[in-house]
Amino acid sequence: MRSDHVPNLRDFERRLGGLVEGLFSKTFRSGVQPIEIARHVVRAQDAGRQVGVQEVWAPNHFEIALSPGDAERYEHAETAIAGELKQVIRENAGERGYGLVGPPEIEFLVDENLKKGDLDVHASLVEGAEKLQPSGPIHLPTLLVHEDSGSPQTVRLTKEVVTIGRLPDCEVVIKDRGASRRHAQIRTKDGVSTLTDLGSTNGTRLNGATVQSRALEDGDRITIGTTVLEYRRS
Repeated sequence: MRSDHVPNLRDFERRLGGLVEGLFSKTFRSGVQPIEIARHVVRAQDAGRQVGVQEVWAPNHFEIALSPGDAERYEHAETAIAGELKQVIRENAGERGYGLVGPPEIEFLVDENLKKGDLDVHASLVEGAEKLQPSGPIHLPTLLVHEDSGSPQTVRLTKEVVTIGRLPDCEVVIKDRGASRRHAQIRTKDGVSTLTDLGSTNGTRLNGATVQSRALEDGDRITIGTTVLEYRRS
């Protein structure tokens, strides 16, 4: 996930530096580290976003489950860490253009089934009096699917992984005899979309050349059988 490279996580680590290295240096020497919790929270926020027509709303409530041992170690630092995590949630939402239906909320829980060093984060949208509106419309890549002489079909790539093929459960279904049931997929991560052939019978062509896996650029034309899919960044 791109969360490892998000500046607000580096800021989080810096802001907690004095706390962790000072009062809690011995406490946090082993087990779950604060930066690990922050990474899990950002990933959960990204994964739980809900894409609308012109905006994206992301989770604002996070339940963080720790093992009994880790929960005990965090007992006296929960308030400080929760405050910094709320800032990370706001910053990540602002950078991604997400809206929040309520103020950030952090809840620490104890899970007897977790081992020391393990954690689980559950994210949800909980409405509150304070809302953070999306900073602007989300720009998602799209495919223009040319299957016949009519107008192309526009498909927005709202999922990280989009499968193209003849099966009805594919995100992009094409009725082309030259297409395999699960022919190819497009994975979008860190703002980059990558086309990958899924071992299809007739292969996947990108701008006329047969490819196995290739990053996509705006205007690239994917050919599957006789169907052309034009990739657009936004």
